Amino acid sequence: MDDPEEGPARMRQQDLSPAPRGSFEKLQDANVPTYLLIVILVSLFSPLQESIGFWPALATVVLAGFAALQLVELLLRPVKRKRLALDAEQGLFECAHREEGPALRQNWALGYVKAEPGKVLFQAKTGFTGSVAGSVEIYSEPQLVSPAVRAPWTVFPGGSVIVLSTNKGSIELAASASSLSLFTERALNGD
Repeated sequence: MDDPEEGPARMRQQDLSPAPRGSFEKLQDANVPTYLLIVILVSLFSPLQESIGFWPALATVVLAGFAALQLVELLLRPVKRKRLALDAEQGLFECAHREEGPALRQNWALGYVKAEPGKVLFQAKTGFTGSVAGSVEIYSEPQLVSPAVRAPWTVFPGGSVIVLSTNKGSIELAASASSLSLFTERALNGD
């Protein structure tokens, strides 16, 4: 059962409020650029095949598709950085979270973690890109148990994982290396 002192704090705690995704990010989340690209490339494949042959046309379409997707990512990068910077200013980071234990080893929850002096707040989100949902989990007395190690690609691609000891047992957080650095600075040092 939860600590009785945390009950009122949990009731008062509102949703963690990450910066909203922009309209272009929402379009990318819905795979709109990918679908449009598929339609364009499929319609160009037949005329290209007639002029240069099947294999060269296929190679051209695949390379053009890959280049176009990279261009979309490149164009959206500044928007994402701005949103993540706004979140970081309030001590809020996108992450994957799980409590340690044999029954929960594979159950990572995607969400947001907020660093506050002497405590860690976590709230899950709906899906990979959804909004926050459910109650805010509060973990007090965080202590770093292990330094950052590479996160599994299936959990947080390109990220790192740290283990924290809290009043509710050990928890693992997976996020980008820079986010974890800022997070530990705020949560453990009280900044």
